[in-house]
Amino acid sequence: MIKFLFRAAFWMGVVVLLLPGDPNSGADAPRVSAMQALVATRSAISDFSTFCDRNPDVCATGSTAVQVFASKVRYGAEMLSGYLSHAQQGASARGTLKTEDLQPAWRGQQAKSGSA
Repeated sequence: MIKFLFRAAFWMGVVVLLLPGDPNSGADAPRVSAMQALVATRSAISDFSTFCDRNPDVCATGSTAVQVFASKVRYGAEMLSGYLSHAQQGASARGTLKTEDLQPAWRGQQAKSGSA
């Protein structure tokens, strides 16, 4: 569960870093060197790695909450998959043609031959 949280936080951080800044804010973005970012990341990881040792009750509650959340995500995905599967079967059973597509083309009256 902790790995999931780290991965989620990492990818959310990547997404946020890729978002453009607000040009109307009037403030320049602070500049951070790669070395400063690396040191800060290592410090945060070492702090997070001992978080459950310092707060076992919080980790147990968080783990349970993540399990409930994951269960709901799985159930929602199954519901969506069932709905899409049912909709796909219904579409293939009745076909993709409309009622007017199934009507024969109008041919008009045929000219009588031999009478003038």
